[in-house]
Amino acid sequence: MPSFADCSLKLMSWAEVMLPTAGDGTFLSRWMARRRPKSRNVTLTHKNIFIFPTLAGWFYLLLCVLLFLIATNYQNNLIHAVVYFLLALGILTIHYTFLNLSGLQIRFIKAHACYAGELAETAFQLVRNGRPADTIQLNWRGHQSSVVSLEQGETSVTLYSQTQHRGIYRPGLLCVSTVYPFGLLRAWSWLEPPVEIYVYPQPLKGRAPTAGGVGEEGPEIPQQGGADFTGYALYQPGAPLSQIDWKQYARRGELLLKQYPEHQDKRLWLNWQDWPELGVEQRLSVICYWALQWHRAGLEYGLSLPGQQLEPGSGPLHLQQVLERLASFPAAGGAV
Repeated sequence: MPSFADCSLKLMSWAEVMLPTAGDGTFLSRWMARRRPKSRNVTLTHKNIFIFPTLAGWFYLLLCVLLFLIATNYQNNLIHAVVYFLLALGILTIHYTFLNLSGLQIRFIKAHACYAGELAETAFQLVRNGRPADTIQLNWRGHQSSVVSLEQGETSVTLYSQTQHRGIYRPGLLCVSTVYPFGLLRAWSWLEPPVEIYVYPQPLKGRAPTAGGVGEEGPEIPQQGGADFTGYALYQPGAPLSQIDWKQYARRGELLLKQYPEHQDKRLWLNWQDWPELGVEQRLSVICYWALQWHRAGLEYGLSLPGQQLEPGSGPLHLQQVLERLASFPAAGGAV
């Protein structure tokens, strides 16, 4: 059985449900869409705040009507005074409920990438100047909400939304609402912050990829019994010590690598073609798994996907670039 609060929320959101969506193209839906701020930093004003009675507010109004009828029928001045007091309190509630949101600044700070099936985190900062804000509720539409209160100054809040699939996830509409002070009215505003979150493939252990290189040739490694020496190159991290010319280092204090005409590519590659038996999503998950394994081992590796290639590298930034390319790779149907 739904709770009193659930019934109240459903009644308060009747306009959000009954009004056409932005995709319907009607005048009313376009008008509603124009009133939704779409920037990273939004200040709530009368232009984008809506207010409506809660279920408790409707019962409150019904009580006032019943008391007024009783007072009129029995000509009871005391009940009349109570009715007028309750009505005055309700009018003041409209004022205070609206002011609790009016002037509140919501700033989008950062979105954290996640793996498919995990909760996506988005960080916001709430700023209030001049007066406190009590019991402010924030939530992505259809997701769990967070309630915060702040005095003058600022506070941070993290919102969570459930992801389902790999890709670039857009949480959609953000609702900022309050029922302060008595729960008789609900003021709310819909925002559309430009939030895009990379949802990486869920790592899936699979057959190890081949270590052979593709694309451009890698660092030149001399073969055993190789041909004549052809010159020097500056030392690159990861090059074998046997290739360093130590005499030149003793003479000039500079690490130089001996160059030979024969070379072989020793770099590691995550190549799309290494798993022809798997589908698109399974390949991406296996590639994700081996990228994480090689990153933990401190290896240099590159990524080769159809139509794109990322040169070998290592470190957290390189891993992020690999995972973002996997997340943004087109799905089997062509969409990301």
